Amino acid sequence: MKVKVAAVQAESVYGEEEWRNVDRAIRYLDEVKAIGGVRLVCFPEGYPGPAHGPLDSKGKLSAHPIDLLREKIREVGLYCACSDVTAHEELPGVYYLCHKLVGPDGEILADHRRSQPDEPELNEYLFGGKRLFAPGPGPTVIQTEFGAVGLLICSELWVPELPRIAMLMGAEILISPVNGHHTPSLHHDGSFDSPLWETWRCISRCRAAENNQFVIVTQNMFNPGYAGVGHIAGPESMLAAFKGTGIFSAELDMDRLHYLRRNLYAHTDLDSGALRAKQPVLGTRPGQQRIRRPEIYAKLVEPLPTDFDYAYYLKELALQRRLDTVAGPQAD
Repeated sequence: MKVKVAAVQAESVYGEEEWRNVDRAIRYLDEVKAIGGVRLVCFPEGYPGPAHGPLDSKGKLSAHPIDLLREKIREVGLYCACSDVTAHEELPGVYYLCHKLVGPDGEILADHRRSQPDEPELNEYLFGGKRLFAPGPGPTVIQTEFGAVGLLICSELWVPELPRIAMLMGAEILISPVNGHHTPSLHHDGSFDSPLWETWRCISRCRAAENNQFVIVTQNMFNPGYAGVGHIAGPESMLAAFKGTGIFSAELDMDRLHYLRRNLYAHTDLDSGALRAKQPVLGTRPGQQRIRRPEIYAKLVEPLPTDFDYAYYLKELALQRRLDTVAGPQAD
């Protein structure tokens, strides 16, 4: 079985006009449908949003951008990975960065909340002043008729434990969309390409090979002319790499993936124990996702004093409350 997937390196709008992204996203879905045969389409981090501007579109839209997108998804009949920022249910000024998988019927099948958010200064830059993001529970995996899809967000892909956990949860296709650089100040050096993008592709190839899974990455393109990081990696090769704005696609050979997962390097079938007489040409180490010794991995879960504190948002909220109490009510 081969599954055709597409990713959109979206021409994105940042800030007060971000609400315009959903109209463009709907047009992208028409373009993907016109390609023919695509089962899954992936949008960037925070797209169509809201994410980089106000959560309230101030009457510009008839419904939430994701809900408008879901209506179109029902029409085109594709699986779609999309993203937004939602407000914390109980803590004003705290947010979740979400990555959703919507089914062909328009229903939200999974809603991954980034489990390892960025540091507050980077959040503030990326999301229009939204500084405090609470962590979600961990990787999300959902079964579809063409395979199990895992959801991460951006640099969660760089944390090897998270794609590995997703694989152990069954993920065969891993989607980890990237945000983008709306100014050259933090994310980018101001040139038209970045050595960081080559590292991104290296990371994806690594995760695909070590977990025997496919990895899909795409990003927002806020600045015309900048090169994008978009790519689709397989365990044996890079299937697609795309620097421009628009749509790129690839066929995922699920039968080949199942072969790589079912056999060891000596081509021993893990189900029957039989040694295959014919030795196929390989681009990775088959069975790698099973080559494990959990009894020696305890160090991975030992906390270190240098670990990032993901409860920082609670401490910042408490500090702000103390400052507000000391300041007292302000005179007009």
